[in-house]
Amino acid sequence: MNNMIQQERKVLCTIEKGYSSEREEQIGKLRVYFEVFESGDILPINKMEFFCDTEQVFVTSGYSDIKERFKSNLFEAICIPTNFEQKDGNCRYVTRASSCDEIKGLQVSQVYDVSLPTPNDPLIVVNDLPLTKTLLIKENDFIYGPFDYTNKFDEKTESYILSLKSISTPLSKIPQYHIGKVGIQKCITHLSNEKRTPLFLSNIKRILESIDEEIDFITDDQILSIYGNKIALNADFRSFTKGTIAQIRKHFSSVTEYRTFPQRFNRLFQCLEDSLAWDSTKTELIQTFLDTKEGKQILVDYISRNKDDYFKEEKANFAKKMEEETKKQKKAFDELKEKKEALESEIRKKTRERNDFEVNNAGNLSSLTDEKRKIIESQIASERSKLDSLTGEVKALEEKYSKLKEYDKLHKEIQTLEDDRDRARDKKKQMEEQVDEVRAKLKENNETLTSRLVKLKPDVDALCGLRPRIAVQQLDYNVPIRSNYNSSDIEDIREDLIDTVLDSLNKQGRKTDYATAANILTTISQCQFTLFSGLPGTGKTSLAKMLGNCLGLGNRFLNIPVARGWTSSRDILGFYNALSQSFSPASTGLYELIQHLSSEIEDNKDSAASIILLDEFNLSQPEHYFSPFLEMADPESKRVLTTGNPDKAYFNIPDYLRFLGTINQDESVQSLTPRLLDRAAIVNFDDFEPNYEVSMIGSENIINSTSEAISGKKFIDIFKANTLELPADIEKVLQSVVLTLRDDRPEYGNPIIVSYRKIKAIRSYYNVAGPLMSMESKYLGLDYAISQHVIPLLNGYGQGFGKRLEALILNLPDEMEKSLKMLKKILSHGNQNMFSYGHNL
Repeated sequence: MNNMIQQERKVLCTIEKGYSSEREEQIGKLRVYFEVFESGDILPINKMEFFCDTEQVFVTSGYSDIKERFKSNLFEAICIPTNFEQKDGNCRYVTRASSCDEIKGLQVSQVYDVSLPTPNDPLIVVNDLPLTKTLLIKENDFIYGPFDYTNKFDEKTESYILSLKSISTPLSKIPQYHIGKVGIQKCITHLSNEKRTPLFLSNIKRILESIDEEIDFITDDQILSIYGNKIALNADFRSFTKGTIAQIRKHFSSVTEYRTFPQRFNRLFQCLEDSLAWDSTKTELIQTFLDTKEGKQILVDYISRNKDDYFKEEKANFAKKMEEETKKQKKAFDELKEKKEALESEIRKKTRERNDFEVNNAGNLSSLTDEKRKIIESQIASERSKLDSLTGEVKALEEKYSKLKEYDKLHKEIQTLEDDRDRARDKKKQMEEQVDEVRAKLKENNETLTSRLVKLKPDVDALCGLRPRIAVQQLDYNVPIRSNYNSSDIEDIREDLIDTVLDSLNKQGRKTDYATAANILTTISQCQFTLFSGLPGTGKTSLAKMLGNCLGLGNRFLNIPVARGWTSSRDILGFYNALSQSFSPASTGLYELIQHLSSEIEDNKDSAASIILLDEFNLSQPEHYFSPFLEMADPESKRVLTTGNPDKAYFNIPDYLRFLGTINQDESVQSLTPRLLDRAAIVNFDDFEPNYEVSMIGSENIINSTSEAISGKKFIDIFKANTLELPADIEKVLQSVVLTLRDDRPEYGNPIIVSYRKIKAIRSYYNVAGPLMSMESKYLGLDYAISQHVIPLLNGYGQGFGKRLEALILNLPDEMEKSLKMLKKILSHGNQNMFSYGHNL
């Protein structure tokens, strides 16, 4: 008790956990890593002086404030001994939000076991953010640091990229822009428990006073910031070219700092050279990317999204250019046309002169020499050649002019279409306003009519003799579920549930053994449909109801007595009444339960399992009234139920909804089809011999034996097989059963094909139930699986089929008593009934 005096102790800690209660925001626990002593030493908890076995501190108030203020970071807390009586596992010290503060200076840094990056590329990748403002790196047997850092989250790898740099405040033994290197043996005393993550190191300043080596860790950004400013302020360097870099190199070579840190300046010069090469590199990278399929697609998408803005200036420039070109060509065309007309006039004039000359000098024409005639003809030919040339130019200009006129026509058409588009937009806007106006009027009229109907309804009901309906009280389908388990191990939770159900069954008067309870729970969890088969009075229905109580399901266990003559899902679920425009649920209560379960999926709510019991399952043909649910036995099923109700067309069915059915063995019921048998597990009750006296006594305690329910997802997960592989001896027996039934030799009659669905169900069942039943027999799990999944499939005729059954009996080990007994019963019954063999469900 002397140690429990009100003595304050200062510790460094992180958030541990809160509590699920009304005071969840106020109380919680902190995880302690170090204790700060008055001497200034910071040592791992419980190392110098005993603190607490739990290495935790209990927060009595303001836990949510601590959580919001410090999040996951390491912080300082002052705590005092608790005044409550100490018990094993309780915290010895308590604190509150006002006693917590941030860590100041280099008291503690988080240590990462990664390779030391280079200053050129000072990046490390970690899964979680550091809990301290600075960090250290542990590589081989040395500690490096300390480092400041910035972080960036990588969504692809879901990790953090930390960019490191030396701390801005220099230490006594470490110059600025340097880090220290110290052997890990010097740090052992101040390292937190290496078995617990994360790892921290305390008393950093004191440790770094005895460093083994100082390392220059200046980054490229820091180099450019320091020396780049000096270059920018130097009047000798007005421009920046490749020759300038040589001048800069020469300038710094005479500086003392250059001789002290030559590597820094080499990196500076390399950065300057890289910056010169970046413009061309950038252009090449962009061009290379745009040449790829993805780059072209991005460019096309961008232009298509912004084509109005992108082509606006281009279109204006093009139109202006076309207009100028049109004017220019028109002017040239007019000039050529004038030349053409002048030449044609000149030719006409010359021709006229020649004709006049010929008429007036007809007598002297013969006196013209051949040479003169040739000269005149040559001049005429020359003029004609010029005319032909001008005619060709005029024709080319006409063609070009026609194209320009076509461009102008297209431009006008585009302008017309754009005007049409604007008018259509305006018209659409007007129509939308009209629709809104009509909608508002309809709403107003509807409200008016509704109010009138409400006033008239009492009078109409009175005239028709109708009495007011009493509101139906809705069932509460919510049940509390367990939040804490004695163990986090799935096998422990599974065995604990079986023990709880077995104990509850015994209290309710249903005496049964561990293997039977394990079999029923495993089968219900793994199979969408489980059928209890047996003669009337063997306790099938009562056991199913007891299971609902044992699992604490309350109203989530729904008992539906099946009636003869059910032909469709409307008999069990309900139907949409088109006259009243409302859905009419069936009186079974199934619609209301499924509606609630679907809402749990939409709200992402963790709820208990749900079981629907179909009593006298085969009194009507299940494929008729139960067809919407049969498809859900497949793992690929979307588990969606169509209701036909426009207001709620679909219901999502959760994985933790299971169907139980009881079937009798008499002539009043329908036989089960192979399709249904392939999807269901048949649990036979002929061997159940209940103690009726005990049952009568126990039935009085059924109401008081309800257990606390477990999560529906947990109920499925704890009975889910981790593998489909079987032990060699079990695999051998299963293969012999499958091959014997599949054997297509004529002397064995018709073969029986055991589907992949059934084989998978047997493997899953054995890998869960086999270890639970191994104390009695290693074959007991396989015995139950064969009796429930394979033997119900056995139906055949003729002596050959009887030989197949005899061969199957020889292949089963003697320990599989349940399956052997059922096979011998089928064989004996068939031999007495003209070789008609079948498992009488």
